[in-house]
Amino acid sequence: MRIILFGPPGCGKGTQAIFISEALAIPHLSTGDMLRSAVSSGSEIGLKAKNIMESGGLVSDQIVFSIVEQRIAKDDCEKGFILDGFPRTVNQAEKLDSLLSANNKLDYVLRIKVDEEEIIKRLIDRAREDDKPDIIKNRFKTYNSETQPLIPFYEDRKILFNINGMQEIEKVSEDIKKIIGVF
Repeated sequence: MRIILFGPPGCGKGTQAIFISEALAIPHLSTGDMLRSAVSSGSEIGLKAKNIMESGGLVSDQIVFSIVEQRIAKDDCEKGFILDGFPRTVNQAEKLDSLLSANNKLDYVLRIKVDEEEIIKRLIDRAREDDKPDIIKNRFKTYNSETQPLIPFYEDRKILFNINGMQEIEKVSEDIKKIIGVF
């Protein structure tokens, strides 16, 4: 099963991805984690991404796509995967569609919806280095302008499902279970 978890930073994608990953025995692929790992390794891609990430901007499609492409080509993704934080633009979504064969297309895009004020509070509370209020607001603004066009993109394909992320974690999980029909 190939799933995308979609929503602004701090909406709970990572938490839900862990539950789904364990239930389906498929890998959780967080582009944020992959990018942070590249930055900490000092790789060429990591150095390019570092300045962009520190300002709260989106890393270029080319950099992110190459990281994702390399990762989903690994054997553990053969039965599926959960993408968390990718795609973020229609261009990335179109490239992902081209990459996946007809037999390995996306099954579900799960959009977790949370209010902006709640997201800012959640991100400040988790206290990661890149979760400062001004960076958070810039990331949310960037999310709204760059990522919102993905909603009609996936609605047209009839694979987008909206989930109320303002609920308790367990209730969000239950809603996801009902949609994907497993656990």
